[in-house]
Amino acid sequence: MRSLLMLVLFSLVALPAWSAMPVNYYVIASQAQPFQIEEQANEHRGIVTDIVRAIFESSEHEIIYHTYPFNRMISILEAGGEENWITYGSPNWGGVQAENLSELPIYTVKHSIIMSSDNPSHFVGMHSVSDKGIVLLRGFDYAEIQPYFDDGSVTEVRVKDYQAAFRVISKIPGELAFVEMDSRVKYNLGKLGLNKEDFAIQSFSSVIKDYPIYLALSPTMDSDLQVYINQRLKQLKESGDLDKIISKYI
Repeated sequence: MRSLLMLVLFSLVALPAWSAMPVNYYVIASQAQPFQIEEQANEHRGIVTDIVRAIFESSEHEIIYHTYPFNRMISILEAGGEENWITYGSPNWGGVQAENLSELPIYTVKHSIIMSSDNPSHFVGMHSVSDKGIVLLRGFDYAEIQPYFDDGSVTEVRVKDYQAAFRVISKIPGELAFVEMDSRVKYNLGKLGLNKEDFAIQSFSSVIKDYPIYLALSPTMDSDLQVYINQRLKQLKESGDLDKIISKYI
């Protein structure tokens, strides 16, 4: 009887220590809004961040934040990263952000091409911007655009952030166009206090097709933890909470 009681007590004490484990959440610094927003080095929010928090809200798992520039983050994850890491990704991106994805997508990505409203071209295909410059953020590459850079039909222009992108296309109206995710463009226009009427925003879906993004999980993630994440994500989807999180930012 004493042995049985000790076994029960041991199980009750040991279970939380076994079930609770750190979840290492990787955040892209500065360039991932509104999916990941970091302010004052330790204040985190955004679509993906809020989804990750909602998944673990009622659990004993601890979320540990790791924030790096995009290229540095990818290098760390390719080297293995911290145990049980999570970020976001897509099959379209390939590499470590596509190796092990959540069962359900969390958002559908659309891309836009942005020009100064002073002298915009009507975009119906890449021939519409022939001999012009295409502005991209540093670290973000698009296989769909690269052939046009390679053959010289458009010029590649790299900038460090959104403010620089909006500034350069405004400075030379009609000569430069910025390509980026539609959600990021609209979020950053608002964040920077810029007038949307100063920019012509057109769909770029004829070049970069719309595609889903998912939670990207460590290929070696604990199997029970991965099951938990997928179950909670399904619950958030069915309850409508997933759409509520997205609507806060888009």
